[in-house]
Amino acid sequence: MDKNTKILLNKSRSAEAVNVNTTLDFNIKNTNKPLPLNDIDTTLSQYEQFLKERKASTIYRFYGEINCIVSNPLYNENIKIGVEQPYESFDPELDIAPINPILTAKPIPGYDIFEKDGWVGYINDTPNEELELVGDNESSLCEFFPFDPGFDRLNMLDPDGKPNYMLKLTYPHSIDPNIKLVQGGAALNMGIPIITQLSLMFNGSNYVAFQTPINHGLQPNDTIKLYNFIDNTGGNLALPTREFPVFKLGDQNGNNTERIFILTIDPLDINFTLSSTFKRITQGVISQYYVRNFKALTFAYTDYDIYPAAFGVNYFNDNLAAFNFIQDIDVDGVVDNLGRPLSEIYLTIVKNDNDADITTKNAQYWLEQQANLPADIKDRFWTKIKGGFLTEKNTSLNYNIRAIGDPDYSSSIWYENIDESDNDFVGDIVEYNEAELLERRLEEVYHRINTIYRENLETIASSAGETLGNKNEGYIYRPHIKLQIREFSSVINPLLDLQTIFNQYTISDPAAQQEIKDDYEVPSYAQQPSPNVFRWRRLLEIGEIDPLGKGVDYPFESGAHYIHIDERFYWMRQDPPCDFYLTSKTIKIPSEKSTFQTLMKDPTFLDYGPRRTLDLNIIRKVPLVNILDYDGLVGLWSTGPQAYGPNVNKIAQCSNTNDPIETPPCFYNKKDALNHFFPPYAGSWGAGFSQALHEMLLTSTIRHEELQIDMRFIHFYGDYNLGKRDTAGACVNFNILDRKDITDDC
Repeated sequence: MDKNTKILLNKSRSAEAVNVNTTLDFNIKNTNKPLPLNDIDTTLSQYEQFLKERKASTIYRFYGEINCIVSNPLYNENIKIGVEQPYESFDPELDIAPINPILTAKPIPGYDIFEKDGWVGYINDTPNEELELVGDNESSLCEFFPFDPGFDRLNMLDPDGKPNYMLKLTYPHSIDPNIKLVQGGAALNMGIPIITQLSLMFNGSNYVAFQTPINHGLQPNDTIKLYNFIDNTGGNLALPTREFPVFKLGDQNGNNTERIFILTIDPLDINFTLSSTFKRITQGVISQYYVRNFKALTFAYTDYDIYPAAFGVNYFNDNLAAFNFIQDIDVDGVVDNLGRPLSEIYLTIVKNDNDADITTKNAQYWLEQQANLPADIKDRFWTKIKGGFLTEKNTSLNYNIRAIGDPDYSSSIWYENIDESDNDFVGDIVEYNEAELLERRLEEVYHRINTIYRENLETIASSAGETLGNKNEGYIYRPHIKLQIREFSSVINPLLDLQTIFNQYTISDPAAQQEIKDDYEVPSYAQQPSPNVFRWRRLLEIGEIDPLGKGVDYPFESGAHYIHIDERFYWMRQDPPCDFYLTSKTIKIPSEKSTFQTLMKDPTFLDYGPRRTLDLNIIRKVPLVNILDYDGLVGLWSTGPQAYGPNVNKIAQCSNTNDPIETPPCFYNKKDALNHFFPPYAGSWGAGFSQALHEMLLTSTIRHEELQIDMRFIHFYGDYNLGKRDTAGACVNFNILDRKDITDDC
């Protein structure tokens, strides 16, 4: 010890003190590390670390683009809504209605209704001052405006800041096997029902065919079992025990293969009943049928951002919508309706009602029209959403999405009161077979929506003293878009019999049994045909592709999997009318001029002209039939106002015999009348008249009496009775009609 270091004992401090040993605890942990004197070289595989992190991650991030194919063929009314108010109290640029506005509705005649890029509307008849300032005079008079609902209620990207749709991420969560597709029939868990029996002949032999309301999911040579059929042979068909092979699909001409299947049974030997069903059999295992219900993983508009996609414009000049879910989705511990780890997530799109600024003049106008409706609907623009499937047309069916509003289906049921605030949705109808360990999707659910105005037009019109019928055709769309985040293997693992091992080695302890299951990597979702005997499909790792091409691979970055979505969203008509016929109504001018003016506003108005029968009522000696046949005349009909030149409205202004000569069609001078209706050589609608015919008519006697006019209308009709249709479906062939195009006016 250093001689300069001394220890001071306790007795040196006090006479009564006693020397004792004192123990002090101290930490010998070293926070510093000496630098190594030799080189250390460690090899790290970046790819192996990437695979390790990707395999361990259960975080997903979703982003992408939606190509929204929407239009407004089912508009409320063909009107231009305006405001009667001092200009200083109304800002047309903001389109905000002033306090206590006086709203006006100018009807747009049928011949001035145009379609542009799929949207139905009108050409502005008031110059746009902003466009005129830049010298674009043509565009200022040819600005297109769609009828309501328009861009602000239907586009995925909404210029008014009010979202038109809500996006959610959902997954299959539970099942419902108890729905009845046929009224009074069997539940879906009893099999797919039969709605029609057909008798077909192939190569001189008779075969029976059955039609199903939804896709049957069968292929030729599949085996099925029939339930609740009538055996007309007295039991020779052995229906309770026998299995039947599927001979062919489709009807006699091979049509409708997804809904019709053919069996090698004589049609006279069997009949179906209201409760008749079938089930597919694979390897002796009977399939199960049920509806899958989806549960939301995201819940609010704040869970994602949506904005215009860069350079994103589709064929119809609509902007593509880009979106990004800012909330990460962790699927750790989340299982599907079969108890398996999630292999699919769905992008669910739901139409909402609060999709427009209610202070605009258009929104205020429709609220005024609906003021006398019940309190629960008068302040809405859209009806509550209903759900169903694209079933066959049959009045005995439930859930036929295209039949909503048809009085023949008044006893049918649908999924009701669907809303964007819901977190549980009906997803689809599937078939599951334990021998295959796969779900096969048979039908997807569709949503249907209509405007409150169209669906309650009869009540609204009666309040105004008019008689109109409801327009029950609405819009439908497919709400769920499938996103495959994982794949199950194309092959089933060989049957694993652990019970034999447990019996051989007398292993009864549950913990010990579980340890052996873990050693064999038995997943929690494995099926057990019998106790401790397992079958399953392996869930492939991300980036793993099996020999049959099953598997997924997508970017992994910063601990998360990135799923890119590029899908189309179709906004469709419920029942597009593919057929039409022409109707006509004879109007007398001037006594029925108000009726004439009203009918001109009907969107189905096609054209008008002098009656084709007898005579023109202003020419006594020359019948119309002779005029049509004379000198190769091309006819008297034309479309819209061209029929009588620019003074089309004057045709309804003749109200008494004192009208001046200048107001057609009340003429006191033969020459004026003739020149108006039959100009020589060529004219507004009488092209083809020869000089000889003109002179002959000029020498004829003209009498003064009412002019009879035939007005023609197009009556569109579809498969269902949904009220008056104002626009045709895309399937209508208009080649036989002379229709005006938007380029004719602009």
